[in-house]
Amino acid sequence: MTTTHSAPAPGRADHASDHDRDRQTFELYGRRITHTNHPDVQQMLAAAHTDRIRPLCLCRPDGVAMYVAKIGPEKFVIKRMPDTGLEHAHRCASYLPPEELSGLGQVLGSAITEEADSGLTAIKLGFRMSKAERAAPTGARSGGVADSVAADPNRLALRAVLHYLWQEADLATWTPGMDGKRNWRIVSWYLRQAARAKFTKGKPLATKLYVPEPFNVEKKTEIAARRLSAWAPLKQHGSAQQFMMLIGELKDIAPARFGHKLVIKHLPDAPLMVDETLLARLNKRFGDELELWQSNDDGHLMVIATFSVGRAGLATAEEISLVMTDRNWLPYESQFDKLLLDTALDARRRFIKSLRYNLAPDKPMASLVFTDTETPAAAFLLTSDEDRDAAAQIAADTGTEVWTWVVTEDMPPLPPVADYRHTASHSDQ
Repeated sequence: MTTTHSAPAPGRADHASDHDRDRQTFELYGRRITHTNHPDVQQMLAAAHTDRIRPLCLCRPDGVAMYVAKIGPEKFVIKRMPDTGLEHAHRCASYLPPEELSGLGQVLGSAITEEADSGLTAIKLGFRMSKAERAAPTGARSGGVADSVAADPNRLALRAVLHYLWQEADLATWTPGMDGKRNWRIVSWYLRQAARAKFTKGKPLATKLYVPEPFNVEKKTEIAARRLSAWAPLKQHGSAQQFMMLIGELKDIAPARFGHKLVIKHLPDAPLMVDETLLARLNKRFGDELELWQSNDDGHLMVIATFSVGRAGLATAEEISLVMTDRNWLPYESQFDKLLLDTALDARRRFIKSLRYNLAPDKPMASLVFTDTETPAAAFLLTSDEDRDAAAQIAADTGTEVWTWVVTEDMPPLPPVADYRHTASHSDQ
């Protein structure tokens, strides 16, 4: 369950717009605006929210319709309408690459249903959220370890939920000005915001999600009180036992009196308990992620888990999935994937990281999509030269350029950056 936490400090909250020239320009009530945090603009957004007026993103000559969302008592933001990511210019913060370049194409419209009129999204889960629900098929659950390899494309596996929220929080999007500006305060706040307006089985996803707030030793008592309040509805028994989802960063896997415990950063007083069987399956299913974690001291191994709470308040994991991210909280799947990521970061490139969702590891998808090129350029990591045709076909079907690296060969130069120095920009008003 999400709780009320303050937004990141001004100047840091809008992590998708790192420079003035990258800020989106909108038209609302005949005025052009860029700084949406300005008090006068907030009043306009409040009126538009009440009147159901749609701002226009001016990345295109005719504008692209957006909507106003209320994210706090007196806080409003302009958000992309569902299923309109491709309508925006590819350098716009609201642009999303074609879903066929990632695992999103497999689940959008089936496991994820977006309503353009309301701005609401319904998602179908491929795992149970209570003991009363029927457990997922063995191939999909892998005995409590969420194995998205065999997941039903009509329902989101646990990893796919994390990938979806990561994308919705714009944490898979990168521009150079974001360097050094992401921390758990930023990441956790945007994950909570991403869960808003999402529903599963007619109930808000936010009520089923717990994302730890940044830990502060001086405020540990009040932080613990908020957590206990959020977990209180789980203290049921028998078939009425409800589960929640938790997203956090793994700090340690440590022995416990009975079994083991996952220690989550910013949640030092409430580990997730796992038994020996679940731990063995976790090590087998996510051996690659655990090895990547061991080899990257600056990275963050993300945990998404369903859990129950016993009479004494102890949290016990039901299902678990892991996703490795780098120092900038950008997900990656292999050392080759990370090398491409590092190369793009060192070159100060702009891109969107593709996420796998339910897609099996042997299914081709782009590693990332460059957005600072003349046209979007999809980068593919290939195991052999014979895979080039498949990558080229995917790129052709999606209207993107293609860049390929056969990982047994030297990495070729990255796609060239477009020259936008002569591109007219909208003035701030």
